[in-house]
Amino acid sequence: MLIICLLSVHITLFSQTKAVTGTVYNASGEPLSGATISLKNSGSATSTNANGKFSIKAPPDGILVISSMGFASTELKVGEQTDLRIVLNTSVDPLDNVVVVAYGRQKVKDLTGSVAVVNVDNAKKTASYDIAKMLQGQVAGVTVHGSGEPGGYVQLKIRGVTTFGNNAPLFVIDGVPMDAPFDFSPDDVESMQILKDASSAALYGARAATGVVIITTKKGKKGPIKIDYNGYYGWQKIPKTLPVTDREGYQKITSAAEINAGLTVAPANDPASPNFSTINTNWQDALFQTGKIQDHHINLSGGGDNINYSLGLGYFDQTSTMVGPQSYKRFTLNNAFSGKRGIFSYGGKVAYTQSDKVNLAITGDHAVFGGGVTSMLTAIPTMPIYDENRLGGYGGSDELLNRAIALNVIGMNNLVTDNSDRNRFFGNVWGEIEIVKGLRYKLNLSYDYTNYKNYHFEPKFDLGFYYLNNNYILSDNRGNGYTGLVENLLTYNVVTGKHNIDFLAGTTYQEGHGEWTTGRATGNGDYETYNFSALPSEDKVLLGESSTSTILSFLGRVNYNYDSRYMLTVNFRRDGSSRFGPANRYGNFPSVSAAWNISNEKFIHLPAVISNLKIRGGYGTLGNQNFGDYLFQSYINPNASYNFGDVLAQGSAVVYVADPNLRWESTKTGNVAIDLGFFSNQLTFSAEYFNRESYDIITSLPLPYSAGSFPANITTNAASMRNKGLEFTLNYQHQTSKDFHYAIGANLGTLQNKVLKLGLYDNPIYGSGSKTEVGREIGELFGFVTEGIFQNQEDLDKHAKQTNAAVGDMMFKDTNGRDAEGKLTGQPDGLITDDDRVYLGSTIPSFNYGFNLSLGYKQFDFSFFFQGQGGNKVNNGVYGSLMSTDYGNHHQDVLNFWTPQNTNTNIPRPVKGDPNGNGRFSDRFVESGAYGRLQNAVLGYTFSPQLLARTKVLKSFRAYVSGQNLFTISNYKGYDPDFISDGLFSRGFDYGSFPNPRTIMVGLQVGF
Repeated sequence: MLIICLLSVHITLFSQTKAVTGTVYNASGEPLSGATISLKNSGSATSTNANGKFSIKAPPDGILVISSMGFASTELKVGEQTDLRIVLNTSVDPLDNVVVVAYGRQKVKDLTGSVAVVNVDNAKKTASYDIAKMLQGQVAGVTVHGSGEPGGYVQLKIRGVTTFGNNAPLFVIDGVPMDAPFDFSPDDVESMQILKDASSAALYGARAATGVVIITTKKGKKGPIKIDYNGYYGWQKIPKTLPVTDREGYQKITSAAEINAGLTVAPANDPASPNFSTINTNWQDALFQTGKIQDHHINLSGGGDNINYSLGLGYFDQTSTMVGPQSYKRFTLNNAFSGKRGIFSYGGKVAYTQSDKVNLAITGDHAVFGGGVTSMLTAIPTMPIYDENRLGGYGGSDELLNRAIALNVIGMNNLVTDNSDRNRFFGNVWGEIEIVKGLRYKLNLSYDYTNYKNYHFEPKFDLGFYYLNNNYILSDNRGNGYTGLVENLLTYNVVTGKHNIDFLAGTTYQEGHGEWTTGRATGNGDYETYNFSALPSEDKVLLGESSTSTILSFLGRVNYNYDSRYMLTVNFRRDGSSRFGPANRYGNFPSVSAAWNISNEKFIHLPAVISNLKIRGGYGTLGNQNFGDYLFQSYINPNASYNFGDVLAQGSAVVYVADPNLRWESTKTGNVAIDLGFFSNQLTFSAEYFNRESYDIITSLPLPYSAGSFPANITTNAASMRNKGLEFTLNYQHQTSKDFHYAIGANLGTLQNKVLKLGLYDNPIYGSGSKTEVGREIGELFGFVTEGIFQNQEDLDKHAKQTNAAVGDMMFKDTNGRDAEGKLTGQPDGLITDDDRVYLGSTIPSFNYGFNLSLGYKQFDFSFFFQGQGGNKVNNGVYGSLMSTDYGNHHQDVLNFWTPQNTNTNIPRPVKGDPNGNGRFSDRFVESGAYGRLQNAVLGYTFSPQLLARTKVLKSFRAYVSGQNLFTISNYKGYDPDFISDGLFSRGFDYGSFPNPRTIMVGLQVGF
């Protein structure tokens, strides 16, 4: 009877259910695919298709729960409705967002460590081939510097300089650690997080001392196939030119310099000479051109009950803003899949990149002073671009007529072939099984393989004095490398009452191998072949090398959360690296962090405006082994024979001395922070203080030549350094009406650096116009202080003695001297020597900032991004080269040089050879590196879904116009205060970084 009654009730309920259909839209009226519709308190659920439509069976009194990532969930009673129109608004509580952390995921509101979530939509508005470049100004504590060179290097640092080696962070793409992301398309990126402290990064201990960037690429969602196109085409130009002298100005300055040195005037600059030159080449106008940049990406995604997929195909092409063949092209493929069947989850990806880079031309046997940019600026205007009488057809300087060493950069760029080709394959597969409820085992396997070819060929050519190539030069460098990774992870989640505990334990094994071979040939034959094997054997030499490194790691983590009020994270990782000797192979890297969510306390009553108040802090240790292999091993020459009494005795000798006790670099980090939310977390604010101390930093120390080591230095742990600072982040989003919404994001980061130890005896390290010593910042500018110009003999007599000084020369300040024992006194001694150099400023910006504003009105959207830095000084090496009065071209400032008739000036007399050292590094060439830049501005229009529905093909369509590097607020005399300068000890030294161009683009985003 009971069975019959239950069956009767079931049949009755079943008969009351009905098919309910509907469409889910976003706030802009666009259909929302992949949204989940579930019947509350039942196991019934479905998702919307590509057109936002769904169908589900539900009773009239049933309640549907509609949710989608990034949108606020809503509930709706079915009633008598059968066709529903549902609108989901963008989630106004960013603290509920789930982000990727080390080996897991967490809600933002539950984080205890320092994890910065990147707004990927804002970051992607910066057009770049490199994912790292997109992060410039987007996150507090992250500094990025790049150049305008197609495919050029991008510097990224998290919280300053941590090591004397490579300071780039570790990148983790879809769970796999790797060194750099430049082979991957920014279009494939779905989310990015920056791990900045020990607690958040500790599980990557072996390589996390410089920070971690976690990148997740696009994944498919259940539903029919979805096709999206995203592309742009743009034009690029250098936004400014530098004021260098034309022919008349150049000849005036150079002739005066020769006369002041007691020399005759060069014939090409002497109007009385039959060889006087009237050529007037403007090298900036001749060399700079409009470059092109384009990017096209197609993504296909979808899925079924057991598997989801995403396939991305991309093409990027950028040509140079300098005349020549320089360019960068890249083809990318990114294919990812994931699925679940019962207790088994699985996924993987296959990515392939093929890139071709035509490099800025250099010459192997002739110095290109300062690179192509500085060489172009110092090229004399009396040199022609083309000269059919010279081998190669390009102009050059004449040793007798011009007396100038000047490079025709246009000729070099077109005569020399320099290419770099890369192919990279990346594969990853993982499987996870739920052994019992809450207990999961995951196996993750990956393989990353790269092969490359660097090809360089110089034919015979004549580009004038010094740049004369009597022999051809060919270099063919080919290599490959792979990294294999095996990870075994066990996770267990326990929820009991208000207690939520996550356990993680695992092992990882990573092996890397690299090898290369270089063939070099040079000779005087007239060969046009680019084939190394076809050249004469007597012209050729072969070199090669290979290396292997491994890391074995054990890791564990416990996350404890009580009622979203008290949170604790404990991490531990033990790494063993083959880059250290057996006695120091393993390093231990623990960390702990905790957070107190005060706003969830019932006994604390906060003002209604405050929706979140959390205090967090952490402390831990991170490791670094990101340097060369085998540095702990000495090298022995087994063929070191010696003559004893006219008998040749076989012997061996150490040729490279190594430290067998080389050990891990370690970084201890501590941080405290406060997170605030206002107005239901529409406004969020975070403030954080950090302190990072790196110790056992690996560096090279000099050895006496009697040690017999080549090179005469030893690599050992001999330095320590501290970085500390404050970071502030603010975000606000608001929708004032159905038609208008806006969002604001701002960040500010400060940084202070201090060297704590430097070698065994704390001896300072000197760089290009810089000095690093204990108690001060790394790479501080260090040089002379100017006091004006010697106006007469009386000035010379009264001033401290300057060797070879004359009237019209620079006057340098006497700041220091030595006593009878040779010790510095800190007092003037009447002599100008190197001891009189002083610190001239910090090269590390004391603060960096970024500001984003996004507006939306109906179908229109507008956004701009402003970023900059301040508090740092720059050694403007380009300006220093142009202020020289030797035979190269000059800055127009030099035209105001001192003469007996022009004494009211700060520009010394021109003189060939510069006997007084007017051009020595001094405060003349130190400038502020502060700038503010409108990095990008975008105006877009999205067509309405109703209009697109008529096409039966298009689901979404957005067109936009964008500008990048639109203007810069700066007094810097160089091209750009944002330049590549990673000389470590020679920091802030601008000697001709490729200028960042201004870009105007048009783009489309289309969904099918």
